[in-house]
Amino acid sequence: MNRASLRRPHRGLSPLLAIIIGLIIVIVAGILLSQLYFSYTATISHRPACSIEYVDLVAQPGGSGTLVINLKNTGNVRIVWLWLDGPNIGTCYRYPHVVGHNVNTDIPPGSTGSMRCTITSGIAPGTVYTATLRVRFEDDSMQQYSVTARARSL
Repeated sequence: MNRASLRRPHRGLSPLLAIIIGLIIVIVAGILLSQLYFSYTATISHRPACSIEYVDLVAQPGGSGTLVINLKNTGNVRIVWLWLDGPNIGTCYRYPHVVGHNVNTDIPPGSTGSMRCTITSGIAPGTVYTATLRVRFEDDSMQQYSVTARARSL
């Protein structure tokens, strides 16, 4: 008998092929875990917030007034809607102004925007005016801010 016939045939993977398959499994598992981690941390860090920088009310002749509100988006979610509730509010303009379904402004994180409203009556120099500013963010969260201003003359 010769030695070749006494050897058992080797069956299985070569060491190189086993290493390549192992590396592929580790890489795929790492990609899946990193996607899970980053999607989880993005959800946690979602923070809608804004601050009112200033409010100015100018009394116009005839008892009307112009109310200007400037706000800054201090969170990390885009502001898409501004609304002012209060007595005798006429026309309001938003800057930047956007026309769309359930959208009237577009203030990205870190940016500022403003709202200018006409108060139709009841405003004289020294009058204190109070209103509620409603702010809606891109994630459909809503915040309300109380706005108070003392009217000044032109």
